[in-house]
Amino acid sequence: MRKSEALLSLALLGSAAASVWFWSELRTERTRNAELDARLAQIAAGPGTQSESESSPQAPPDGAAPNSANDDSPEVTAPGRRRIAVTQEDDVARQRRLMRDPKYREAWREQRRLMFAPRRENAIRLLGLSPAEADAVVELSIERQLAWFDREPIDEMDSETFQRLEAADERAEQAKLRELLGEEKRARWQIYMESRPSRVQVDRFRTFLAGADTLRDDQVEPLIAALHVEQSQMRQELEDYRQTLKQDGDTTDESQKYQEREAELMKAAHARMHTGAAAILSRSQLEKLDAMLKRDRERQAARDRMEGLQAKLDKAAGVEADPD
Repeated sequence: MRKSEALLSLALLGSAAASVWFWSELRTERTRNAELDARLAQIAAGPGTQSESESSPQAPPDGAAPNSANDDSPEVTAPGRRRIAVTQEDDVARQRRLMRDPKYREAWREQRRLMFAPRRENAIRLLGLSPAEADAVVELSIERQLAWFDREPIDEMDSETFQRLEAADERAEQAKLRELLGEEKRARWQIYMESRPSRVQVDRFRTFLAGADTLRDDQVEPLIAALHVEQSQMRQELEDYRQTLKQDGDTTDESQKYQEREAELMKAAHARMHTGAAAILSRSQLEKLDAMLKRDRERQAARDRMEGLQAKLDKAAGVEADPD
């Protein structure tokens, strides 16, 4: 039960909506690799996607090719999904061991700096941070991730401990951001971080556009803002529903109920995204956005079916993938 509670908490905690975003990244990372750095990238406030792709009207999105890991990142993953591969747990232990080596630790830190380069550039270009301020907030994100390597593994924590540590980290980070940036820039940074799922979604959308359909510079930020509103509403609705399941105390079909509700909310959110984007995109661009969102729903439905079948097969074989 402790493991399930900690994983559920992971999707819901962190700076503002960042933890939910990182949980969605976890689903992508499970498919792509089982490295611990990906796992911690979801915990700290600010780790990027696999390539840290963030929308920039001045250059093609980093690492956002249709078959890249970013292809999954706009989806909102159900916090109620709790299955986790044993091989990933093995890699978690391995990465924690490697991180004890100072040279490896510094190499990991440098890799993170390079991965966060688009974020740093956007902090300067979009938010008006100085280069020194942008460097400082990136380092703060890296330090928060590193702190989790040195702690008790997440899956060994009970939910209350996890929440307490995450809340303390969040308070400390916000205090440091105020000290580094001042309140006005800190607030701009917070808004930027909360919009990152939609930034990655727009990055991915741009890979489907060419020629006359290519997004203009003046379309990028308004589209991100429009999609972010609907992403935020969907996440809140999912969390509200998860709380009702928790109150009911019914765990036998909780995952199925959640999946069904998630599919309903995703379809509704995508309809609202269409409406919001209609004032920004051309008809041809809007048709391509609709096609991308439809593929997202189909992909998630296929994943839900696979997970449902996997759970049934595990149960029939007497396998308990994640004991409560």
